[in-house]
Amino acid sequence: MYTLVVNTRSRKLRHDLAASTGDGATYSFMVGVGEMYFIPFVLALGVGEVSAGLFFTIPYLCGSILQLLAPWGVSILKSPRKWVLCCAVVQCLSFIPLIDGAIRGSLPAWVIFASFALYWGAAIGAGPAWAAWVAALIPSNIRPKYFGRRSRICQLMTLSGLSVAGAILFFGEYFDGPKNIDQAQSVAREFSWQLAAFASIFLLGLLSRGTSIPYLVRQSEPPPGAWKHSPVPLRTLLIRPLMGQERPLLLFMLIFQLALQISSPFVASYLIGEIGFSNATYFAAAATLFATKSVAVSIFGSIASRRGPRFVLVLSAGFLTAHAALFALPPETFTIFILMALSGICWAGYEIATFLLLLDVSKPEERTSILTSFNLLNALALVAGSLVGGSLLHWLGDDRKAYALLFLISAGARLAALSLLRFVRDTRGSKSDQNQAHPSNLREISMEEDGSFNRPPESIL
Repeated sequence: MYTLVVNTRSRKLRHDLAASTGDGATYSFMVGVGEMYFIPFVLALGVGEVSAGLFFTIPYLCGSILQLLAPWGVSILKSPRKWVLCCAVVQCLSFIPLIDGAIRGSLPAWVIFASFALYWGAAIGAGPAWAAWVAALIPSNIRPKYFGRRSRICQLMTLSGLSVAGAILFFGEYFDGPKNIDQAQSVAREFSWQLAAFASIFLLGLLSRGTSIPYLVRQSEPPPGAWKHSPVPLRTLLIRPLMGQERPLLLFMLIFQLALQISSPFVASYLIGEIGFSNATYFAAAATLFATKSVAVSIFGSIASRRGPRFVLVLSAGFLTAHAALFALPPETFTIFILMALSGICWAGYEIATFLLLLDVSKPEERTSILTSFNLLNALALVAGSLVGGSLLHWLGDDRKAYALLFLISAGARLAALSLLRFVRDTRGSKSDQNQAHPSNLREISMEEDGSFNRPPESIL
């Protein structure tokens, strides 16, 4: 009888893992085909380059404020799974005004801001609940290998979406002929193949996110007693991430995020505006980043399972620091591509390490509230870093030497943030997380034993 129960739960775990992989793949395709082209869409509508940047930072910050509803939503629905499903539906709906505006050739600024804010609010708001959900379903001992392989598939799907959208936009621009930003301001008065192409890729984004919903439905509710939710009082919500056992990790991530954003938002303008990269060359550089990231993420997942996620975090954060300084060297196309490849490798390690550590150090019952408030603090750090970088670039003169100095300043700030890593401990998972979802017998399940992870996903997240 006991063997039958264990086998049933093993099959259930494999079913949940396969559904989560499908959800991740479809979501990632949406990111590549839709989210990555939000700012180019704004530019195609005739918005200036400086103003276009606000269409990312402001909606992202607004979305981070909206996602504060996540703990309340999870409490009302009494399920992180149901909240994630609601967020997925909202993300689908956020594409509709963008599709309509692309077809009509114009869209009021407030509608763009609202659509982007809804998109980011749903995207960020689903994260904490999803983390609590998968932490209750997936034993901590198999998380590094599983999420390494899942992340590799997700990165490949993002790259696929990026490529498909790039090809569609290329043909849209080709049929329209050459067009500068001043000419783009007249698109409302004439048919534009380029805007029709944007309508097509945003429709693909909507369909891709819609395809992820059945995968979310197939995943189990957290087992009884495996998931708890204790809302953090509103008066302490914003400072709670810096008060508990999560403080060393989250404080490092906030400071490091601020240091990263001093230079990261300006890499594209540096490559296109100063180095002279064409759109095709820039796309190839971005594709290189995603390709190396997709390969490296599973490798770092295996390393994290052997050496612990803290080791991976120290390694990747150190290389991200050196990477910023290397960008200050005299630019050559070949070296830029090498640096983009290294960037993908570094980000693969950083993302999987911080994700695993966040699952390990946060209390299950407070995980949704803590990660929700951290998301807002993280958005504030992102905006603050961007403002610091933009002010420095404006003050330094906005030329090639100014960019080089900006990269060095960012590298120095990242180096200072690394000192906080000595306070970050590697717990390697708590007993509650290891045992909360499944019996200890399931610890011997490996990704190699489950053939569903060795083939392409059946659909797309």
